[in-house]
Amino acid sequence: MSNKEMLLPGLAVDIVVEEGDYGGEYRTRIEEVEENTLSVGAPLEHGELVPLREGTKVKLIFWDKVAAYTVEAIIVQRIAVPISIFVLELTSSVTKVQRRNYVRVPALFPLTFEMVTREGLSDRHKAMMLDLSGGGMQFLTETRVEKTALLNIQVTLPNGDLRAAARVSRAERTEDRKRYLVSVEFDFISERERDRIIRCVFDIQRAMRKKGLV
Repeated sequence: MSNKEMLLPGLAVDIVVEEGDYGGEYRTRIEEVEENTLSVGAPLEHGELVPLREGTKVKLIFWDKVAAYTVEAIIVQRIAVPISIFVLELTSSVTKVQRRNYVRVPALFPLTFEMVTREGLSDRHKAMMLDLSGGGMQFLTETRVEKTALLNIQVTLPNGDLRAAARVSRAERTEDRKRYLVSVEFDFISERERDRIIRCVFDIQRAMRKKGLV
């Protein structure tokens, strides 16, 4: 699918600025699309226009019903009237977010899990998530978990409940020997569910940027 088929007027996008005084992630929308350029509304931060300069390299992140995508661009023009917009020149093709692009963010959410055995599901155990990415998560639990075990995890994220099968990739005792630090990978979830997790990660990352934590 071409850039022009994916990038449509009215589409909500996040502008990610990785360098400079105004580094961060800002929500806006596409206003107009041309062959190799598109116009987006100048984003607001705390009610003020973000004064990004011409020549600033940016990355756009957006979603459809099943996946997250990115495309790189550069700001080539700023227009003030009749509305404040940035004209962007696209410097890459639209790319679906792949496993190697997964961003891991700190995320403290209580969760429960069951271990999948030949006899069925174990009792439900409690844990506390420490971080999250589209590829997996890390959590603390008092329950002993074996490496390579298959878990059935339930957790409520800001964008809804998640119930996912995950494979344990690492399980180690903490220094106090009272808990286990467990890393799992989402090897058995649908792409729709994975992209919902990725969107949650992006939302957490955006909130952290606004608080100056990243």
